[in-house]
Amino acid sequence: MNKTKPKSFNKTPMLLAMMIIATGQVGVSIYLPSLPLISESLAVGHADVQMLVTLFLVGFGLSQLFYEPLSDAIGRRPVFILGQGVYLLGTLLCIVFSDHFAVLEFGRLLQGLGAGSASVLGRSVLRDSYDGKQLTKALSYISVTASVMPIIAPMFGGWIAFHLDWEAVFVFVLVYLVAIFSLGWFILPETLPYAPRAFKPKQVMQTYAKLIVNPQVIGSASYNWISYLTAVVSLSLFPFLMQHELGLTAAEYGSIMIIPSAGLMMGSVSLNILNRYFSNSWILFLAIALSAMAGLWLLMVEMTVFNLLLSFTVLTIAQGLSFPISIALLLGPHKTQAGSVSALSGSIQMVVAGVLGGFLVEYWVTNQLALGRFYLMSALLMAVVLLMSQVRRFGRSVTPLDN
Repeated sequence: MNKTKPKSFNKTPMLLAMMIIATGQVGVSIYLPSLPLISESLAVGHADVQMLVTLFLVGFGLSQLFYEPLSDAIGRRPVFILGQGVYLLGTLLCIVFSDHFAVLEFGRLLQGLGAGSASVLGRSVLRDSYDGKQLTKALSYISVTASVMPIIAPMFGGWIAFHLDWEAVFVFVLVYLVAIFSLGWFILPETLPYAPRAFKPKQVMQTYAKLIVNPQVIGSASYNWISYLTAVVSLSLFPFLMQHELGLTAAEYGSIMIIPSAGLMMGSVSLNILNRYFSNSWILFLAIALSAMAGLWLLMVEMTVFNLLLSFTVLTIAQGLSFPISIALLLGPHKTQAGSVSALSGSIQMVVAGVLGGFLVEYWVTNQLALGRFYLMSALLMAVVLLMSQVRRFGRSVTPLDN
């Protein structure tokens, strides 16, 4: 009896997807160690320089709602060229007009509007190119990229800003984007599995309108919205606490942030073990408890680099536990609309983190004690979401806290 030879694993689409996704993540984290330097150089306040984070996240989030259905209609390559082109234009503006803060803000918004294509295209290229076990394998590599880039980007950003200047960070990003754009132009194939079709904005908006009022979508996505907001608030506040008040340089700050960033990987690895013995709900409860412990620690101890790092590391471990579960709960019931659900959730996550995060850093979360209270409040909100989901499930099942 002849056995069918297994299809070989083509690494090219996966590697391209990893590099494309990395461009979006770099835009968020590589500039964070430079925020205090930008504030001093351009004589702008803490709240003003926070807009450089807010505008990028808002552009990143809103553009996903557009890129996802557009790539499904006209193809992946045109959207790649459009999105990365906008990203390049925004980066060039930031370099040429680095001494004009208003133009710098506009450039960051353009960067975000272009970077939104990276998240969408990475997922789409993988779905087009693989299926079954090969898709699972490719997604595992993407997860590694998502865990490693937050570790590497601030380290490079801090080192470049300290040894050169903060403007050089934008130059580094430009060089990286040009390399990815050139590589994609010559190598990225059109992976759309069907013929291009008309883009129908009205139909797209109707789909999003139905999803945004779906309790299952809102409930499942809330864990990531809340946890990502806590991460953005922390990463926006930390450069000022550690550099202005605790005396670290930008390079030192970038280096030590490897520790809490590694917590994401620790959480992901722990999840694979805990999944064998506990339900998703119990693991989410553990993640919420860890978030609350991180907040309590900040309220009980004095402000030192060690205490800030320890608290944030515990928080990132919790995020490593909750993120994959939240995504699975979110997308599970929507196999035919996974792209739209993912784009909507990612868009809301980024916009909430950008707008609300900027407001919190300016008016409330300005010191260690406020950050501890914010962690506790975030944990409480996630606990309420978990309780409400269990109440809904209890109506269909005798056993609470089931999978």
